[in-house]
Amino acid sequence: MNDFRNGVIGANADTELGLKSFMLGTYRWMALAMGVTATTAYLFGTYVLTPEIAQMLFGNVIVALMIVGGIIFAFSAVGKKLPTMSMGGVLTFLFAMAAALGVLASTLVYRDPAIVAKIFFMTVALFGGLSMFGYTTKTDLTPYFKFAAIGFMVFVGYMLLSMAIPAIAPTGMMQTIVFAVALLFISVIVAGETQMLKRVYYSLGNDGEMINKFSAYGAALLLLSFYNMFQLLMALFGRD
Repeated sequence: MNDFRNGVIGANADTELGLKSFMLGTYRWMALAMGVTATTAYLFGTYVLTPEIAQMLFGNVIVALMIVGGIIFAFSAVGKKLPTMSMGGVLTFLFAMAAALGVLASTLVYRDPAIVAKIFFMTVALFGGLSMFGYTTKTDLTPYFKFAAIGFMVFVGYMLLSMAIPAIAPTGMMQTIVFAVALLFISVIVAGETQMLKRVYYSLGNDGEMINKFSAYGAALLLLSFYNMFQLLMALFGRD
């Protein structure tokens, strides 16, 4: 087992209390952003979404590529500019991302509310357990995280390709296997992201401004993983 604190030795009680405050702050930002996602999904799904708009958003491979590319670009750009961004700018990114995920989740208004609620609480339980594991484990999860991130991007690429070439889309048992493997990947990613947040906190030292900004940025990362986990669980267990 490896200590993943990258050379930080003898972290004192104040540091550990600061870490707990940082993580709790991250989860608070995530919870607020999740509220924005849920509200946007309901309002967009109820008052804006039509079959034509749904087809444009969820049945067009070009739009899907733009959405995936936009999300990757946004996280990369904000991550690089984080040191020079204001806290307001980071929060704008967080809540804009939350609203965008809400638009993508808007079709849930047509699903059985009992099923959506069941899968949501399943996601909360799984996400919470994996995040706790990432927070407490002494094993460096970086190699597993990198492998899972690559694997999940391959899954996304395959799903996009299957939109363009329906003949290769997974069906039946193969579909279940594909989504189950993707769920395994995103599970590793959640644990790895939580551990990464700890590592970043230790590396930032007493830079309170960067700690606050990374807390909001980390919330956006976790929210995206939560959204992906929820959608995969819906695909596996959310059949009406």
